[in-house]
Amino acid sequence: MSEDKSTESGEVIENIKESVEEVVEDVKESVEEVVEDIKETIEEVADTVESAIDDAKPPLMKLKDENPKLFYGAIAGIVVILGAVFMSGGDNAKQHVSKVTYTVGQSYTLHAANALTDTTLKILKVPGQMASFDNESDVVCNAPSGTPVIARSFQDAFGTKQLFVQVEVQQEAGDCRQGVKGWTLKTNLK
Repeated sequence: MSEDKSTESGEVIENIKESVEEVVEDVKESVEEVVEDIKETIEEVADTVESAIDDAKPPLMKLKDENPKLFYGAIAGIVVILGAVFMSGGDNAKQHVSKVTYTVGQSYTLHAANALTDTTLKILKVPGQMASFDNESDVVCNAPSGTPVIARSFQDAFGTKQLFVQVEVQQEAGDCRQGVKGWTLKTNLK
């Protein structure tokens, strides 16, 4: 009987070994399949990332990669054109801006420098009083363009020499009486 038991236990052990080997073999195959699936997935992701990177390249970089001769030729052409522009220099003829000198006692006519049509100019009590345009009590009179005046004095302002001029109206025009004095911008003299 002891032999039967040892034979029986040997067979059981053999059966268990075979079962374990089968299970190990099945697990091994399953792990290999999973590893293969993971490798395929990683390759697909890598391909997708590479194509996304290629699609995200700026057009000039794509041109450089696809057709480097055209890319570098275009750069050389731009450099040649810029070089020609910078090397050509400028016009040797100097431009002279005629500067009008305004003097006290000289006769001028009023002219709105920035107006497209004939307009009236406000003659102010105080030079450069911006609030005067809203407050009629600071306005001496409204002189139409073309009114003859005499420059009586000049006032510097805001770092500009002779920005304002005191004028005396020579003849009645608009609501301005002859001999009335007030201030306007020097650019309004012609």
